[in-house]
Amino acid sequence: MRVYKVVRCPKCGFLQLTAASRSVRCFGCGVSWALEPDSILFSSADLEKAREFLLRLKRGGSMGFKRASEAD
Repeated sequence: MRVYKVVRCPKCGFLQLTAASRSVRCFGCGVSWALEPDSILFSSADLEKAREFLLRLKRGGSMGFKRASEAD
């Protein structure tokens, strides 16, 4: 089963959707980086939920989420 992830490029900050499990190439600047749990902002097996999250995030909507590394 494919899992879709919303990630942010560590170099330029570009937000994008990926199904990759090991490494990601930024569509904004072209840099590649290893996909780590801390770099994943959202993940879901449902493509539409992941796309909706990405669109709201790009529009600047309040998502009310924390990364797993920031949880208490």
